[in-house]
Amino acid sequence: MMETPIPDAGRRRGRPRRTHATDGPRPRGPRSRPRQEPRAAGEDGGGNRLQAPRRTRRDRLLPVLLFLACFGAYVGNGDFLHGSDQEGNMLFSVNLLKRHSFSLTLPDAPASFHWRLKEPGEDARRVAFDEELYEQGRLTPTAYPYYLATTRHPGTYVNTFGIGAALTGLPVYALLDLFTDVESDRWWWWHGGALTASLLTAATALLIFLAARRFVAPLPALLVALSFGLGSCAWPVSSQALWQHPANSFFLALGAFFLLASPERRRCAAYCGAALGMAVLCRPPSAVAVVCVGVWLAWADRRRLPAYVAGGLPFAAVLLAYNTWWFGSPFEFGQTMASRAIALLTTGSEDVWSGPLWESLPGLFVSPQRGLVFYSPVLLFGIAGAVFAWKQERYRPLIPLQISALLLIVAAARWYDWGGGSTWGYRSIVDAIPFLALSMIPLIERVAASPRLLALFGAALLWSATVQFVGAWSYNIVGWLKQWQEHADPDRASLWQWTRPQIVWHMANFESQRAGKQSAMRQYVRRATPILQPPPE
Repeated sequence: MMETPIPDAGRRRGRPRRTHATDGPRPRGPRSRPRQEPRAAGEDGGGNRLQAPRRTRRDRLLPVLLFLACFGAYVGNGDFLHGSDQEGNMLFSVNLLKRHSFSLTLPDAPASFHWRLKEPGEDARRVAFDEELYEQGRLTPTAYPYYLATTRHPGTYVNTFGIGAALTGLPVYALLDLFTDVESDRWWWWHGGALTASLLTAATALLIFLAARRFVAPLPALLVALSFGLGSCAWPVSSQALWQHPANSFFLALGAFFLLASPERRRCAAYCGAALGMAVLCRPPSAVAVVCVGVWLAWADRRRLPAYVAGGLPFAAVLLAYNTWWFGSPFEFGQTMASRAIALLTTGSEDVWSGPLWESLPGLFVSPQRGLVFYSPVLLFGIAGAVFAWKQERYRPLIPLQISALLLIVAAARWYDWGGGSTWGYRSIVDAIPFLALSMIPLIERVAASPRLLALFGAALLWSATVQFVGAWSYNIVGWLKQWQEHADPDRASLWQWTRPQIVWHMANFESQRAGKQSAMRQYVRRATPILQPPPE
């Protein structure tokens, strides 16, 4: 055995190669290299972390422009979407600010109740709230909206929709309260809720962009973010009022961002657990995302699992304690209580998980009034992209998000009111859209590199954004339901009616419906009654 020196040309420093008698001649021609799996962003072929390239001015400016573009689109109509669901979150945001409480009593918010006056020798009649009559015991409440949930403490009510969304509205209302009294100013009460929702939804688009940048270049990441920000029902639904949706979508996207962040940083797993825990406080069905991500970490990276659990535990403890204190059980929710009562009235059964999958699952995709295919065809690229995540290792961290999106859609389909009530498009599954948009990541670079695919994607995005623009500017509950007033349940009756699809009808009647929406908003903000009754001095 002897050592053969390596020629200087191309010689590398280090131990010289030993040759053996069994060594044969090297084959001529180009060497065939073994096929390698695509590398994760920021890693070399050996799995070592590479130094991040210097960010250009465009890299720093693009996220800012994305946020401003989405936020500007959301507030550009100057509107808010009125309805009872959002009133509960707005009411308890202001109640937290002014009364520092998650609950209220009858005289705290008298405008939320219907009152009856009973005088001796006269029939009871409905009257406006009067504090003196109430103190004399001559006023009794006859009805209250379903956004108020009764508790095990007599005369005390809490928000039917929990505490998460109300907490997210607190900073905006606190800022507005420096300039106006938000508990009596209904204009800013409504617009403050819409402003909060717009900020949260624009921030969700930004988080989707930043998460996509972990895998792809700026332009493809921008296409992914715009598919959510302008091409989905997040624009006409989530960004227009303080429902549960804007806060829930924000925290789901935040959890996804930290899940896809640097795997060597365990604190990112803790942040992910905290974000998803907050999402459950906003909307309990988001617990499916908590479970899916937890199972994924237990299988793929157990080192991060303890930090993930530790990040989410405080939020789980708060939720269970809240439910136990107000409803007597850690697993009783105000929304479930209200839904059982509504389900009994509309379906004859208290079973809230009675949605027929044979109708609801197709309906969420192809119904003329709810179908994702018609409202957001650009999101079909997310369904196609999900296939690649299972084939290429670098995209595997997207799998728990895709499973979460699927389970959220199935849960919405099983809900007794799978159509989502009076709404624009597929509101019942809008919380799954951040994960569906992120599923485009494995496919989006191929789309950007192919002129034909890019043209198809651009056409789908343009149509989707046009549909959302029409909904954000013209949809109002009253105008749409009038078209179906001959039915006992107009929302249900319209779901499969192809003669008047919601999109086409609003496009044809855009000006009249726009005027009707503005008229309805004026009625809501001009009510003289305060949101909360001023406390006695």
